[in-house]
Amino acid sequence: MKQGFFVTICLLLSLFSFSLGAWETDIDYNYEYEKNGPYTKFSDWVPYKLHKWEPKYLEDFYELYNLKQHYNDNELRKNIYWLKISLGKRFRHPKHALCETKTEQEYYKYRNLMFMHINIQIMRSYMRLASKFDKRHVYFYNLDFAHELKESFGVAESFYKEAIPYWEKAKDYADKANEVPVDLDLGTIETERYEIVTGKLDFGHIIETHLDRLDGKKKIVSEYLAKYPEADAKALDLIDRSN
Repeated sequence: MKQGFFVTICLLLSLFSFSLGAWETDIDYNYEYEKNGPYTKFSDWVPYKLHKWEPKYLEDFYELYNLKQHYNDNELRKNIYWLKISLGKRFRHPKHALCETKTEQEYYKYRNLMFMHINIQIMRSYMRLASKFDKRHVYFYNLDFAHELKESFGVAESFYKEAIPYWEKAKDYADKANEVPVDLDLGTIETERYEIVTGKLDFGHIIETHLDRLDGKKKIVSEYLAKYPEADAKALDLIDRSN
C-alpha cells in the first residue's frame, strides 16, 4: 500500500515538472516580431527590470525645477531645495550639456551662465515666498489684524534678505560669463546675462525697494499697536476676550 502511494506521488511530481518545463519552453524570450525583419529580444519589448532615474549632476537637479502658473509655498521651497543641491554638484560631460559648446572657453561660459541662472532662480523663489507674506497696501480696516500683520511682515523681511546673497552671486557669475565674447544657445539665460552686466536688470534695487516699502507698512502697524497694545494678540484670542 505504501509502495503504491509512493509511486503515485512520484508520478504526479514528474507530470508537474514536465508541464512546468513545457510552459517555460513555450515562452520565446528572443522571438522575431517580423519574419523578415530585425531580430528583437523579448526583454526589449517588455523590460524585466525597471531602472529608476537618479539625479546626479548639476543639470539633473536643475531640471527638477518646476513652477506652475498657480503655486504654493511648498512648491517654492521644493524648488529652492533642488536648486541649492544643484550648486554643489558636478556638471555633466560637455557633450551632454544643455547646449552645444565647441571650445573650452564656451564651456567655461556655459558653467558660469548656469551658476548665474540658478542663483537667480533661487533669488526669485525667495522673493515669491516673501510676496506671499507681504501686503501691497495696509488699509485702516487691515489693522484689525495688526498682530498677524506684524508677524507676516517679519517673515517677508527675512525672505527678502535671504534673496540678496544669491543676487550678488548671480552678478559675479554674469561678469565672468561676459568675459567670453560668444553667445551660447541658452535663450533667455544669455538675455539675463546681458541685462545684468548692462545694469538693465537690477534685482538689488528691486529688493531694497520692497524692503523700504515693507518698513513703511511695519511702521504703520507698530504705531497702531503702540496706541492699542491690547490689540497685539491673535484675532481669535481677542474674540475670546470679548466673550
